[in-house]
Amino acid sequence: MITLFKKGLARYAKSIALLVILLIVQALAMLLLPNMMSRIINNGVIPGDMGYIYTTGAIMLLVALASSSASVCIGYLSSAVSVGFCTDIRKKLFAHVDKFTLAEFDIVSSGSLTTRATNDILQVQNFLIMLLRIVVLAPIMCIGGVVLSIMSNIHLSIVVIACMPIIIIFLLVVIKKIYPVFRSMQVKLDRLNQIIKENITGVRVVRAFTAEEREIVRFEEANADMTDVSIRSQLKIATLIPMLMLIVNVGTVAVVWVGGTQISSGMMQIGDMIAIIQYLVLIMFSLLIMALVFAMMPRASVCADRLNEVFSIEPQIVNPENPKTPAELTGVVEFNNVSLTYGAGTQPAVSDISFTAKPGETTAIIGATGSGKSSIICLIPRLRDATAGSVTVDGIDVREYDLNSLRSRIGYVPQASNLFSGTIASNIAFTDDDMGVEKVERAARIAQSEEFIQNKKQKYDDPISQGGTNVSGGQRQRLAISRAIAKEADILIFDDSFSALDFKTDAALRQAIKDNTDKATVIIVAQRINTILNADKILVLDKGRIVGEGRHSELMASCPIYSEIAKTQIAMDSDGTPGKGAV
Repeated sequence: MITLFKKGLARYAKSIALLVILLIVQALAMLLLPNMMSRIINNGVIPGDMGYIYTTGAIMLLVALASSSASVCIGYLSSAVSVGFCTDIRKKLFAHVDKFTLAEFDIVSSGSLTTRATNDILQVQNFLIMLLRIVVLAPIMCIGGVVLSIMSNIHLSIVVIACMPIIIIFLLVVIKKIYPVFRSMQVKLDRLNQIIKENITGVRVVRAFTAEEREIVRFEEANADMTDVSIRSQLKIATLIPMLMLIVNVGTVAVVWVGGTQISSGMMQIGDMIAIIQYLVLIMFSLLIMALVFAMMPRASVCADRLNEVFSIEPQIVNPENPKTPAELTGVVEFNNVSLTYGAGTQPAVSDISFTAKPGETTAIIGATGSGKSSIICLIPRLRDATAGSVTVDGIDVREYDLNSLRSRIGYVPQASNLFSGTIASNIAFTDDDMGVEKVERAARIAQSEEFIQNKKQKYDDPISQGGTNVSGGQRQRLAISRAIAKEADILIFDDSFSALDFKTDAALRQAIKDNTDKATVIIVAQRINTILNADKILVLDKGRIVGEGRHSELMASCPIYSEIAKTQIAMDSDGTPGKGAV
């Protein structure tokens, strides 16, 4: 937790310094009032000394006003610093996570990241507010109360001092027991959020498989676990206040008993006893608010540790220190004996991949599910890095290319055609908020999206829900393709982006892409033979290796795997060429 505070509190040094001054003023004011009240009570029994009482009373009123004003300012400053600090942490966390590659998301799930960016930061914020309000106030009140009580009456001060170690020992025991419970609570909360997120994003699948009852049971189990841990933590916290109040009340009774004996024997005045009782209350109050902070500290510490865990994850893919600039933007993509292994696995996903994709040509990749098609594609924009070999763009290894420059040259449509909440126009113009209407409409026409957009009530201003759940799968794919085309990139990558389209739309879309992006390097991953029939080069993958390369007609004769895929998907004439059913 200290590490987290060091990262962000430095910029609030002036506010914290002012806060410390105000806390000292408030603490001194609260310690001064019992002493002044004691004097008034002791002098009030002397006839004709009303002037002293009025003067001291006026001073007490001013001190009380100063304490109240300082308290208001302390509340404002502590809130401003805490909220500002956590806002900064949230920004840094978002920016840090935004640099994560696919490998980092394998370490921390999206559900856990959501919890850490919201609930965990909120817990740290609440703790910091309390901490800033008492970090100076409570120790001064505690130490000052002990010193002043000793100065007033050393015998009664022993009662006050005796209560303090009992409270401290009790606090330490509670904190030690509650820390692992809070860590468990945050893990349970992660699980609960993950289930909620899965059911919201996958509601169609849940309903399609009539799995509502099973998901309700899964949620209830996670919710029950969370409830059980929360109850256990609150039970431990609930013991703090009653025990502290018991110690305070017992201490007060002891002070009155001993003090009453001394007053009756003339060894002590009533005002001194009342002052010591007030010092006892102030000391116990300071310990009480410190106990509340200590009660919050374990959970805040757990949350801070979880945030530090995210910050400690260094992205595997970073911008090179001295990026190279291509002499010419050729748009040529080349794979040289590339292999990729995921995580700590020993079996590579793809091995010895070598091919060249040139501008003005369409390079297609086909193969069975799990053959490594998407693994190859993700290496071009550096979503992952090759474990062997090299991938070059414009003759420069992508690992030596400036990341922003590299990705700005690529229009990428992933398998999951994810859309963002907003409008149709904002999704198409995702890379440029100031993109002109003509450019947006042109991209929609090429992607065959214009027809269904025109049928929308608000046309291009029609709203899109999160994930694009209010449009069909085919419409979602076409809007994602429109987004890539609107970027006017030199390299277009379509990772199985035509699977939800009917054959007619598929054919029209491919023809439109060919007519309007004739100078771009086009790479298509497909499951359907129809999508890649006319590609300039087709790569056939099997178990992570290229087992065939060439045009359709060449592969039909030379690659048994390709020939088998083709024969199962499209009708062939006697000479092996696509029949009338092919588009």
